[in-house]
Amino acid sequence: MTEEKRNAHVQQKHHDKDKEERSQFDNIGLTKRNADYMFRFNRALRGTDLSVDRKSEIISQMKDQLLVEQKHGATARNLYGTVEERIDFIMNPPKKPTKLMDNFWPNAVYNMLFFGIIFNILYGITLLISKGGQVEQSAGIVSIIVLSMLSGIIMPLLTRMLDSNVQHTYSGWMRALFMLLIIIAWVLSFTLSMSIPRAINPVVPFYVNFIIAAVAIGVAIYVYRKYTITVNFFTPNANRRR
Repeated sequence: MTEEKRNAHVQQKHHDKDKEERSQFDNIGLTKRNADYMFRFNRALRGTDLSVDRKSEIISQMKDQLLVEQKHGATARNLYGTVEERIDFIMNPPKKPTKLMDNFWPNAVYNMLFFGIIFNILYGITLLISKGGQVEQSAGIVSIIVLSMLSGIIMPLLTRMLDSNVQHTYSGWMRALFMLLIIIAWVLSFTLSMSIPRAINPVVPFYVNFIIAAVAIGVAIYVYRKYTITVNFFTPNANRRR
């Protein structure tokens, strides 16, 4: 077989393949322009790493939508943009806005545990290296618990007020005012919690602080694995995908 015949054979195979691919969009009611768009889109979609079922689902949904919308004069380009834009939209879908309290409490509990770990280790080390006369200046266990709870709630609340992916009810200036009031309230709460009477707020031995911190670490790991934690002390805006 000559080179020219081999090339002709290859071209014929490509032509037949094109016709086969186009056949699923021709004669189903789509306009010529929309059928051509779907043909080109299908080719581009095949180059992605989506599953076969997901690709089929996308093609089916788009065909059904086009059959309805083109009756009102819409075209695939109007609906989806260019083929490249549509592929990018599918592979990198925009994040859906969340409400302020969506998944709030798992994040708050995780941060409560996190601050509890920090405070217990901090005060445990302070007690371990301090002289006996300085023990009275250390925080009692009730104060540590209260501070951990307040800090855990405040952390995700403040970060979500700054998050552009959250559906906010109030303007940026109002949210800034709320944040300022929350911080002031936290400082006042910190001061009040440190003045809780020793009778109900004892200073525990340093090893008790370390034991509580160790238990909190175990619980925090469990919460982190079980729930989607998007706000923590070190990476307050870190979004995790499972």
